[in-house]
Amino acid sequence: MSTIAAQSVQMLAASFSQQVGIAVARQQIDAGKAVAGMVAASASPPPPAGQGRLVDLKV
Repeated sequence: MSTIAAQSVQMLAASFSQQVGIAVARQQIDAGKAVAGMVAASASPPPPAGQGRLVDLKV
């Protein structure tokens, strides 16, 4: 295999690995948001009158 071809294969492999890593990270972020939403939706009991509750859904 020529040096140029070997470098091309390495670049393609690195690009693919990066894309897979990004996809996995996005899945984890989406899962974290879903869990945060479920926790916020199931939080009980409601706060007493005059005492608001702030739930940050950002992950």
